[in-house]
Amino acid sequence: MNALNSLIFAALGVAMEMLPKAFPALFPHSGADSASARALWLDVMGAVQVFLGLGYILRVHVLPFVARVVAIAPTGEAGALELPNTRAVNAR
Repeated sequence: MNALNSLIFAALGVAMEMLPKAFPALFPHSGADSASARALWLDVMGAVQVFLGLGYILRVHVLPFVARVVAIAPTGEAGALELPNTRAVNAR
């Protein structure tokens, strides 16, 4: 999978999530709780596809970027930011 495939995968998941809300007549209520099995299936599978697609983007592109940014930050005493000396304040 590459970035384009994962974004398309997530977009298909979003479309699956929106389909029952956009066209409610295609998903008649059935069962004792007035829920549509088709709509529930599309909601669950749409969420799975969105999480898989965005999870790939997060794992392959976002986390390495964050790791590179954190690695650039100074560590130790040599590059640390200087804090003001609070004991040097004159009391009046």
